Amino acid sequence: MIERDYIMRMINVLVAAIVRVLALKVKKEYPQALQELQSTGKALLGIDRTLVDQFSVDQLMQLFGADLSVAVPKSYVLGVLLKEEAEIHALMSDDARAGTLLLKSLDLLIETYLRFDEPVESRHLEHIDGLLEKLGLASIPAGLLKKIFRYQEALHRYAKAENALYAVLDSEPAFAQEGIQFYRRLLKKTDEELAAGNLPRDEVLEGLSELK
Repeated sequence: MIERDYIMRMINVLVAAIVRVLALKVKKEYPQALQELQSTGKALLGIDRTLVDQFSVDQLMQLFGADLSVAVPKSYVLGVLLKEEAEIHALMSDDARAGTLLLKSLDLLIETYLRFDEPVESRHLEHIDGLLEKLGLASIPAGLLKKIFRYQEALHRYAKAENALYAVLDSEPAFAQEGIQFYRRLLKKTDEELAAGNLPRDEVLEGLSELK
């Protein structure tokens, strides 16, 4: 279990910074808004901003330490900061930079959920789902699509998990074996559970047949 007092202290600082950033965005003071985000990141996470671009998500989480009760909240906060940073770059018409930051933000936010198997705080899933809607599966690399597949299945969103599965298969046909195991897991669910996940049993059987 994440230490809630610890994470809430971090979230309170994060929210206060985002409020300041929002005021700067309204005034179109975008460089100052970026500086506010970077200063907040330095204060909360204790790492230099340049490392965020240089390191992968796994490397960043390792940098935050082996203790998941510390590494997961810090990684989550970084994911939210990068989401905010991406939005500012989009306002500055730097779409390429914004896209790169959105992907890393999504990766961090999904990885923190998968590592701890629960939301870090109440808006965790809202942030992830907003990024998924904004990016669309077609723009997401296969490695991250695999995490999205696991994320959607963990939340019992079976139709959305299937969509992510087929997006992976477009570039990695060998992932079909994971898909077969996915459909076999679903066949153990009740009809009610499958219906709640928007993937009825006949569609599960059809998917399994196709991949076999």
